[in-house]
Amino acid sequence: MIGKHICMRCKNYIDGELRDYSARCKAFPDGIPEMKLAYISYETCIDCNNGIGFEPENIEYTEKSD
Repeated sequence: MIGKHICMRCKNYIDGELRDYSARCKAFPDGIPEMKLAYISYETCIDCNNGIGFEPENIEYTEKSD
């Protein structure tokens, strides 16, 4: 299924803000590491960084819907 990257479906994602061509979020305010974006899965984003992890931007999100 094609759609938003899991990071872009998180409440902590900073939408529309790119710095040096990298996506940002509250867990990675200086830019989400490229390797994190490439290999992230639901299991690896429970605690992304500094105790901040994935929080769905809407309650309809389920990992099984992919």
